[in-house]
Amino acid sequence: MEYRMLNESEIEKEIEISVPRAELERLIDDETQHVQKEVAIDGFRKGRVPLTLIKSKYAESLKAQALDRLVRETYLSVVQEKQWHPAAQAELRHVEEGDPMKFQLYVEVIPEFEIDNYRNIEVFKELPMPDDFLLEQGMDVLREQHATVIEVERGAAVDDLVTVDIETGGQGTSDRRTDQTVRIGDRSLPDELNRTLVGAKRSDTRTIEVDGHTHKILIKSVKEKILPEINDDFAARLKVANADELKKTLLEGLRKQEEKRVIEEVKESISEVLLERIRFNVPKTLIQKEYEKILKEYNLPDSDSNRERFWNAAEKRIRFNLILEKIAAQENLHVSEAEILDLVARTGMQLTEHNRNDVIDYLGTILTREKTLNFLYDNAKISTKDRIVTQRR
Repeated sequence: MEYRMLNESEIEKEIEISVPRAELERLIDDETQHVQKEVAIDGFRKGRVPLTLIKSKYAESLKAQALDRLVRETYLSVVQEKQWHPAAQAELRHVEEGDPMKFQLYVEVIPEFEIDNYRNIEVFKELPMPDDFLLEQGMDVLREQHATVIEVERGAAVDDLVTVDIETGGQGTSDRRTDQTVRIGDRSLPDELNRTLVGAKRSDTRTIEVDGHTHKILIKSVKEKILPEINDDFAARLKVANADELKKTLLEGLRKQEEKRVIEEVKESISEVLLERIRFNVPKTLIQKEYEKILKEYNLPDSDSNRERFWNAAEKRIRFNLILEKIAAQENLHVSEAEILDLVARTGMQLTEHNRNDVIDYLGTILTREKTLNFLYDNAKISTKDRIVTQRR
């Protein structure tokens, strides 16, 4: 086997591999023998069909399987020799039959990069929010959770819930979604949709243009949330002695959440420092997968505006995960299968014969990243600063 680089960059490799024709013929013979063990043809028992007959009858499929093996095996040899870390499967771009056989492959690889200065990262930690602020926010959330929703005849306002049918067309596509309920002011919605729903009443229709698509909207209902007062009666419905006891219990939980949030905020600062210090190109294949994952998280379509909003975030996520993996390897930070199985038990996940390895690999990756981030937090230089809290009027 011989190969030469056609094009090469930090993350993109295009190679041409040359292999003697005899290697393909050898693999065809090998595939033929495998088929002979399994196939039965009229007049011949299983395992007794002549090889020449099998080659004649299944010539195209045998050649295709042999070529696939030849490409795969020679490509893996190059990967091992070059010590590449492919980001995705290689793309076969051209095959030239002859002697030798030649085929061109394109692959994106994870680039080599150096990591240092990840210990003693200097970051600030703000003091937790004061109790009165936490309690006020917590009570607002509690009231939202126990709100009563009523249909209204007036025009829709911010925070109202509007149920709509949306018919979308444009750029060669069409889609219809019925009984979609949205909250006006939800920042995950396009600004055009939020604006056009304000003032809309039941049976109204609206038409908006977003990213070259036309959305025809039928308003089916407008609903308002009525928030309850937090008093002794409300506490009793939650099986708590009185409002004071409810606030006390609520505050205890909020303090724990706030402590966790402050730590996560510091970790986020650490991640930003690392992303600023350690820069390298990220394969577009990995960014695309992460971008699609973000869209799925928010139940959003692929569009120019969403690509502009989330593509850089996807790149940062991938780059940071690669940095964490490198630190974990350098510091020998790994998780045991026992730790993974403990998480499986605590979360109630079910392991089967078919998903066991995938689940363990997936959770192992997540726990290793978490352990690495905790390591960075424990080894950071954290200074405390006062937090400025704006009082609500």
